[in-house]
Amino acid sequence: MRRVWVSGSLALSLILTACGEAEAPRGEPYFEKPASQEARDVLGEVEPTDLPASQRAALAYAHAVTAAALFKAGDDAGGAAHVAHLDPAAHAGLMVGLDTLGFDPAPIAAVRAAPQDETALAALAEMLAALRPNAAGNVKETTEFLMKSLGVAYEAGADAGTISDVEAYQTAYGLAVTARDIVAAQEDTAYGDLRLELEILVRMWPGKGPVATSTPAPDLEMAQALLEIKLAIARLP
Repeated sequence: MRRVWVSGSLALSLILTACGEAEAPRGEPYFEKPASQEARDVLGEVEPTDLPASQRAALAYAHAVTAAALFKAGDDAGGAAHVAHLDPAAHAGLMVGLDTLGFDPAPIAAVRAAPQDETALAALAEMLAALRPNAAGNVKETTEFLMKSLGVAYEAGADAGTISDVEAYQTAYGLAVTARDIVAAQEDTAYGDLRLELEILVRMWPGKGPVATSTPAPDLEMAQALLEIKLAIARLP
Protein backbone atom coordinates (compact mmCIF):
# COMPACT_ATOMS: atom_id res chain seq x y z
CA MET A 1 0.00 0.00 0.00
CA ARG A 2 1.12 3.58 -0.61
CA ARG A 3 1.62 5.41 2.68
CA VAL A 4 -1.08 8.07 2.80
CA TRP A 5 0.54 10.73 4.93
CA VAL A 6 -0.22 13.92 3.09
CA SER A 7 -3.12 15.88 1.78
CA GLY A 8 -4.15 15.50 -1.83
CA SER A 9 -7.39 15.39 -3.80
CA LEU A 10 -10.14 12.97 -4.58
CA ALA A 11 -9.16 12.34 -8.19
CA LEU A 12 -12.48 11.05 -9.49
CA SER A 13 -13.38 12.27 -12.92
CA LEU A 14 -17.09 12.13 -12.14
CA ILE A 15 -16.84 15.04 -9.76
CA LEU A 16 -15.98 17.23 -12.71
CA THR A 17 -19.34 16.51 -14.33
CA ALA A 18 -21.08 17.31 -11.06
CA CYS A 19 -19.25 20.62 -10.67
CA GLY A 20 -18.93 22.36 -13.98
CA GLU A 21 -18.26 26.01 -14.61
CA ALA A 22 -21.81 26.94 -13.70
CA GLU A 23 -21.13 25.63 -10.20
CA ALA A 24 -17.90 27.56 -9.74
CA PRO A 25 -19.34 30.36 -7.55
CA ARG A 26 -20.48 27.73 -5.03
CA GLY A 27 -17.01 26.25 -4.68
CA GLU A 28 -14.61 24.10 -6.60
CA PRO A 29 -13.90 20.39 -6.29
CA TYR A 30 -11.04 19.29 -4.06
CA PHE A 31 -8.60 19.35 -6.95
CA GLU A 32 -7.44 21.72 -9.60
CA LYS A 33 -5.18 19.37 -11.57
CA PRO A 34 -5.74 16.04 -13.33
CA ALA A 35 -5.56 13.10 -10.98
CA SER A 36 -2.28 11.76 -12.29
CA GLN A 37 -0.59 15.16 -12.01
CA GLU A 38 -1.93 15.69 -8.51
CA ALA A 39 -0.67 12.29 -7.42
CA ARG A 40 2.80 12.98 -8.84
CA ASP A 41 2.91 16.38 -7.15
CA VAL A 42 1.68 15.28 -3.75
CA LEU A 43 2.06 11.61 -2.86
CA GLY A 44 5.30 10.74 -1.15
CA GLU A 45 6.86 14.21 -1.37
CA VAL A 46 5.94 15.48 2.10
CA GLU A 47 7.27 13.69 5.15
CA PRO A 48 5.24 13.56 8.37
CA THR A 49 7.90 15.65 10.12
CA ASP A 50 7.05 18.48 7.73
CA LEU A 51 3.47 18.58 8.97
CA PRO A 52 2.29 20.69 11.91
CA ALA A 53 2.04 18.75 15.15
CA SER A 54 -1.74 19.13 15.13
CA GLN A 55 -2.03 17.45 11.73
CA ARG A 56 0.27 14.63 12.79
CA ALA A 57 -1.89 14.21 15.89
CA ALA A 58 -4.97 14.09 13.66
CA LEU A 59 -3.40 11.33 11.55
CA ALA A 60 -2.53 9.35 14.69
CA TYR A 61 -6.09 9.85 15.92
CA ALA A 62 -7.37 8.52 12.59
CA HIS A 63 -5.31 5.34 12.81
CA ALA A 64 -6.33 4.86 16.44
CA VAL A 65 -10.08 5.08 15.77
CA THR A 66 -9.71 2.84 12.72
CA ALA A 67 -7.81 0.22 14.71
CA ALA A 68 -10.38 0.31 17.51
CA ALA A 69 -13.28 -0.10 15.09
CA LEU A 70 -11.62 -3.05 13.37
CA PHE A 71 -10.70 -4.80 16.64
CA LYS A 72 -14.26 -4.36 17.85
CA ALA A 73 -15.55 -5.81 14.55
CA GLY A 74 -13.32 -8.86 15.00
CA ASP A 75 -10.74 -7.91 12.36
CA ASP A 76 -7.61 -8.29 14.45
CA ALA A 77 -5.26 -8.24 11.46
CA GLY A 78 -6.79 -5.05 10.12
CA GLY A 79 -6.63 -3.37 13.51
CA ALA A 80 -3.01 -4.43 13.94
CA ALA A 81 -2.09 -2.86 10.58
CA HIS A 82 -3.28 0.53 11.82
CA VAL A 83 -1.69 0.12 15.24
CA ALA A 84 1.58 -0.41 13.36
CA HIS A 85 1.36 3.16 12.08
CA LEU A 86 1.40 4.33 15.70
CA ASP A 87 4.71 2.66 16.55
CA PRO A 88 7.27 5.41 17.28
CA ALA A 89 10.11 3.05 16.44
CA ALA A 90 8.74 2.47 12.95
CA HIS A 91 7.14 5.86 12.29
CA ALA A 92 9.07 8.36 14.36
CA GLY A 93 8.31 11.14 11.92
CA LEU A 94 4.61 10.80 12.57
CA MET A 95 4.68 10.08 16.30
CA VAL A 96 7.48 12.31 17.58
CA GLY A 97 6.23 14.50 20.43
CA LEU A 98 2.63 13.27 20.31
CA ASP A 99 2.92 11.91 23.83
CA THR A 100 3.05 15.54 24.97
CA LEU A 101 -0.22 16.21 23.12
CA GLY A 102 -2.20 13.48 24.85
CA PHE A 103 -1.45 10.38 22.80
CA ASP A 104 -1.03 7.19 24.84
CA PRO A 105 -0.64 3.78 23.16
CA ALA A 106 -1.68 1.83 26.27
CA PRO A 107 -5.47 2.15 25.78
CA ILE A 108 -5.13 1.00 22.17
CA ALA A 109 -3.20 -2.07 23.30
CA ALA A 110 -5.89 -2.76 25.90
CA VAL A 111 -8.65 -2.62 23.28
CA ARG A 112 -6.61 -4.88 21.03
CA ALA A 113 -6.43 -7.43 23.84
CA ALA A 114 -10.11 -7.13 24.79
CA PRO A 115 -12.12 -5.44 22.01
CA GLN A 116 -15.47 -5.81 23.79
CA ASP A 117 -14.27 -4.73 27.24
CA GLU A 118 -16.17 -1.62 28.31
CA THR A 119 -13.38 -0.45 30.60
CA ALA A 120 -10.82 -0.67 27.81
CA LEU A 121 -13.13 1.13 25.39
CA ALA A 122 -13.80 3.87 27.93
CA ALA A 123 -10.06 4.35 28.52
CA LEU A 124 -9.49 4.66 24.77
CA ALA A 125 -12.31 7.19 24.45
CA GLU A 126 -10.76 9.19 27.29
CA MET A 127 -7.36 9.17 25.62
CA LEU A 128 -8.81 10.29 22.29
CA ALA A 129 -10.77 13.05 24.03
CA ALA A 130 -7.50 14.31 25.52
CA LEU A 131 -5.79 14.19 22.12
CA ARG A 132 -8.65 15.77 20.19
CA PRO A 133 -8.12 19.46 21.09
CA ASN A 134 -4.44 19.19 20.18
CA ALA A 135 -5.33 17.48 16.91
CA ALA A 136 -7.78 20.25 16.01
CA GLY A 137 -5.27 23.04 15.50
CA ASN A 138 -6.94 25.55 13.21
CA VAL A 139 -10.20 23.63 12.78
CA LYS A 140 -10.85 24.88 9.27
CA GLU A 141 -7.34 24.08 8.04
CA THR A 142 -7.26 20.73 9.79
CA THR A 143 -10.60 19.70 8.32
CA GLU A 144 -9.41 20.65 4.84
CA PHE A 145 -6.22 18.65 5.39
CA LEU A 146 -8.17 15.61 6.55
CA MET A 147 -10.63 15.77 3.67
CA LYS A 148 -7.91 16.11 1.05
CA SER A 149 -6.00 13.24 2.66
CA LEU A 150 -9.22 11.24 2.69
CA GLY A 151 -9.59 11.85 -1.03
CA VAL A 152 -6.17 10.33 -1.70
CA ALA A 153 -6.88 7.36 0.57
CA TYR A 154 -10.32 6.68 -0.84
CA GLU A 155 -9.13 6.84 -4.43
CA ALA A 156 -6.39 4.35 -3.60
CA GLY A 157 -8.72 2.14 -1.60
CA ALA A 158 -11.91 1.91 -3.63
CA ASP A 159 -12.63 1.49 -7.30
CA ALA A 160 -16.02 1.12 -8.94
CA GLY A 161 -17.73 -0.12 -5.81
CA THR A 162 -15.05 -2.62 -4.76
CA ILE A 163 -12.17 -2.39 -2.30
CA SER A 164 -8.88 -2.23 -4.20
CA ASP A 165 -6.64 -1.47 -1.19
CA VAL A 166 -8.23 -2.38 2.11
CA GLU A 167 -5.81 -0.43 4.31
CA ALA A 168 -6.28 2.74 2.29
CA TYR A 169 -10.07 2.30 2.39
CA GLN A 170 -9.86 1.90 6.15
CA THR A 171 -7.58 4.91 6.51
CA ALA A 172 -10.15 7.03 4.69
CA TYR A 173 -12.70 5.96 7.29
CA GLY A 174 -10.43 7.01 10.14
CA LEU A 175 -9.84 10.41 8.54
CA ALA A 176 -13.59 10.93 8.20
CA VAL A 177 -14.21 10.01 11.84
CA THR A 178 -11.38 12.27 12.98
CA ALA A 179 -12.79 15.28 11.13
CA ARG A 180 -16.28 14.49 12.43
CA ASP A 181 -15.06 14.26 16.02
CA ILE A 182 -12.98 17.45 15.84
CA VAL A 183 -15.82 19.50 14.38
CA ALA A 184 -18.44 17.96 16.68
CA ALA A 185 -16.41 19.19 19.64
CA GLN A 186 -16.70 22.82 18.50
CA GLU A 187 -19.36 24.78 20.37
CA ASP A 188 -19.68 27.57 17.80
CA THR A 189 -23.01 27.25 15.96
CA ALA A 190 -21.23 28.29 12.76
CA TYR A 191 -20.01 24.69 12.49
CA GLY A 192 -23.54 23.29 12.28
CA ASP A 193 -23.60 22.66 8.52
CA LEU A 194 -20.11 21.20 8.49
CA ARG A 195 -20.94 18.98 11.46
CA LEU A 196 -23.93 17.57 9.57
CA GLU A 197 -22.01 16.95 6.34
CA LEU A 198 -19.22 15.16 8.20
CA GLU A 199 -21.71 12.93 9.99
CA ILE A 200 -23.21 12.03 6.62
CA LEU A 201 -19.70 11.28 5.34
CA VAL A 202 -18.91 8.88 8.20
CA ARG A 203 -22.15 7.02 7.55
CA MET A 204 -20.92 6.13 4.09
CA TRP A 205 -19.03 3.32 5.83
CA PRO A 206 -20.84 0.47 7.64
CA GLY A 207 -21.82 1.15 11.24
CA LYS A 208 -19.44 -1.55 12.48
CA GLY A 209 -16.51 0.09 10.74
CA PRO A 210 -14.50 -0.29 7.52
CA VAL A 211 -14.30 -4.07 7.50
CA ALA A 212 -12.74 -5.76 4.49
CA THR A 213 -16.07 -7.19 3.37
CA SER A 214 -17.63 -3.73 3.03
CA THR A 215 -19.06 -2.42 -0.21
CA PRO A 216 -17.54 1.04 -0.74
CA ALA A 217 -19.75 3.99 -1.49
CA PRO A 218 -19.88 4.78 -5.22
CA ASP A 219 -17.22 7.20 -6.43
CA LEU A 220 -19.78 9.81 -7.42
CA GLU A 221 -21.45 9.75 -4.02
CA MET A 222 -18.11 10.15 -2.25
CA ALA A 223 -17.11 12.97 -4.58
CA GLN A 224 -20.40 14.74 -3.93
CA ALA A 225 -20.02 14.29 -0.17
CA LEU A 226 -16.56 15.85 -0.24
CA LEU A 227 -17.83 18.71 -2.35
CA GLU A 228 -20.63 19.42 0.14
CA ILE A 229 -18.06 19.44 2.93
CA LYS A 230 -15.85 21.85 1.02
CA LEU A 231 -18.81 24.16 0.49
CA ALA A 232 -19.64 23.98 4.19
CA ILE A 233 -16.04 24.88 5.04
CA ALA A 234 -16.21 27.82 2.63
CA ARG A 235 -19.27 29.14 4.48
CA LEU A 236 -17.43 29.31 7.80
CA PRO A 237 -16.71 32.84 9.02
